[in-house]
Amino acid sequence: MSQAVLANVLSALEILVLEYQGNQFFQVIGNLPSWYRSLMGADQSYAAIINLTDTFPFLTYFLEDACQFWQTRQEHALKSGLWIEVDESGADIPLEASAISVAGQEILLIALSQTTYTEKSVLIQQGRENVLAQSAERKRAAEQLRHSIFYDWLTELPNQSFIRLRLVDALSQIKNDPGCSFALLYIDIKHFKAINTRLGLWSGDQLLMMVAKRLSEQLRPDDIAARFGGDDFVVLLRPVEGEQDIRQLTERIQRHLLAPYAIHSQEVHIQFDMGIVLGTALYQQPEDLIRDACTALEYAKGHGTEDYAIFHQTMHLQSLTRMQLEHDLSRAIWQNELRVCYQPIISLTDGSLQAFEALVRWQHPTLGLLSPNQFIAIAEDSGLIIPIGAWILKEACEQIQQWRSQTHLPLTMHVNLSVRQLDQLDLLDSIQKILAETQLDPSGLKLEITETMVFNNLEYAASILRQIKSLGIRISMDDFGTGYASLSYLHQLPIDNLKIDQSFVETIGTSGTESEIIQAVVQLAHSLNIDVVAEGVETTEQSHRLKTLGCDYAQGYLFAKPLPAIEAEHLFDQNFSALLTAPTA
Repeated sequence: MSQAVLANVLSALEILVLEYQGNQFFQVIGNLPSWYRSLMGADQSYAAIINLTDTFPFLTYFLEDACQFWQTRQEHALKSGLWIEVDESGADIPLEASAISVAGQEILLIALSQTTYTEKSVLIQQGRENVLAQSAERKRAAEQLRHSIFYDWLTELPNQSFIRLRLVDALSQIKNDPGCSFALLYIDIKHFKAINTRLGLWSGDQLLMMVAKRLSEQLRPDDIAARFGGDDFVVLLRPVEGEQDIRQLTERIQRHLLAPYAIHSQEVHIQFDMGIVLGTALYQQPEDLIRDACTALEYAKGHGTEDYAIFHQTMHLQSLTRMQLEHDLSRAIWQNELRVCYQPIISLTDGSLQAFEALVRWQHPTLGLLSPNQFIAIAEDSGLIIPIGAWILKEACEQIQQWRSQTHLPLTMHVNLSVRQLDQLDLLDSIQKILAETQLDPSGLKLEITETMVFNNLEYAASILRQIKSLGIRISMDDFGTGYASLSYLHQLPIDNLKIDQSFVETIGTSGTESEIIQAVVQLAHSLNIDVVAEGVETTEQSHRLKTLGCDYAQGYLFAKPLPAIEAEHLFDQNFSALLTAPTA
């Protein structure tokens, strides 16, 4: 039986046969049932093209299900609900529809319903509710789509797209009314990758959500905080009343963010770098504001004493210089431009030479000799500190091994360990390899860490340091007193000595408070069998006072500046005891 004959048989059974043409249009196949003629009028003809939305509006949502069914290419019927149309005389005509697939044709069959009036009423009500529900669901889906476009999935803060639109509005307002002042604050979490490595990605996500919550808590009515991606956040501050107001707002946010975070029942301390740009009518696009805020952020990383910086035009040139330095630094090792200098560490008991600290310098081909504060931050941010740190460690181990063999003195070498190195998965293997290559006894090496490296995650750091200590290497805590460290935490760490920061030493003789602090540190450190080294000693008055306070060792310009290896060898036979005596009046 041909499809046309089959369609005519179906129409004789009062079934309307429609073939889908796409885009909600159908072509009538076979003869027209009488109910359809009474419904649509006598002018309807065979092979007419109808639009489902116009002809049977309640079938519109059913069509979506039918299309999904047709795509599966299954040879069976898909039933729909029931609905009512009204004919020309005003009588109700109950109808129901089915979707079938026949030989590749997508067919819709519509027939008079054979249900009772009660069944018909219930089914019609259900059909109407389904239509309304689907409509509400579509509204919810549209809202969800909008939310996914403009909000961050993790923190629920607005995202890049949202903040860019708000910046467009802010720039438009400031052009029309110069009194509508605003500022953009760009925030970056320091060493976030290290936190992910130490605590795991889940904990990293938890930290991001906590930071987002704290930012939200500090917003004023018209401020907007957004996650810009990764560990970067931005805050649109409006209104602002000049640079002083911006600084106060930034420092308030900063204080709130710096409080410890509780993750896995641990206190995690993190730091932030922040770049700020003041919105003016000179800016044309949001990208220009974001660019300058990022420039200020990079400046803060390299120069900011407050961990934030407000953009000014000179930063563009400095940013280009920093980029060039990073490029040059990437080849500095291979071009043999790095130098290691050695500063002696002296016993305050008898003035004897005890150790050296290895300090890197960069002999730049055009800029001359650069100190660490001019390039180490760049190395940290770019990851270049990993190969540079490994190179310094090997150079220093080779040198101290040579000196120990040459002098037969139990000299030790202090080498700084960066936070990036501490997070290396192969750190222990790398250290062991260098010790083996240089044939240095582990007791000749002392690795220096800083407070912030440890107290970001005390448990992780303690575990890594214990593994290093198990190799026979000793551990020193550098710059003690400048970060988050608490003396009560020291017993949890395998520390052999700690270095009192020079900021405490330089005020000796001018303030009694610093002397009391130094004495308290020395006494508690000694109770934990930890030696104490004072940094930045420049006068005999300081050395004598430190000796009186019980400090064990000292280093600083009083004894020697960092020296090339060949000059440092001149110190082997020198005794510094005369520099430990208080000057006479």
